[in-house]
Amino acid sequence: MILKNVLGKLRDFDIASKKIEWVCITWDETDKGILRKTTSEGREVGVSLDEPRRLRHEDVLYVGEKEVVAVELLPSKALVIRPLDVYETALLCYQLGNRHARVYYEDGQIMVPYDYTLEGLLVKLGFVLKVEEKRLDNALHSGSGNHRH
Repeated sequence: MILKNVLGKLRDFDIASKKIEWVCITWDETDKGILRKTTSEGREVGVSLDEPRRLRHEDVLYVGEKEVVAVELLPSKALVIRPLDVYETALLCYQLGNRHARVYYEDGQIMVPYDYTLEGLLVKLGFVLKVEEKRLDNALHSGSGNHRH
């Protein structure tokens, strides 16, 4: 089965009588154009979206009579930083941008996928951070133009 569209979120559908088949993905698969996966029920599916779009947790890709196929974004190890003031926010944004890190934001926290060298640098610069398992679902926009150094 080839899934070509995001139909909405799970909350948008009456799923009480339907089985949910999860397509599990990691944070780095959310913006891939083509995926081949096996659902939680063992069905092989291809995801090839007609429109470029980042997949998000609980996106619905298929609705049948008895089943719904939805995205489960798996939690992954992340650096979680809650900047204390505007200066710290600016310094953090500079450091993360300079490294082209994928940045996520949730509830006043800035999160990036775990990287031990980045962790060391941020600690050295005085940031208070935690390493946690997080569902990295709310990415800040990142353009991918022809940037060069």
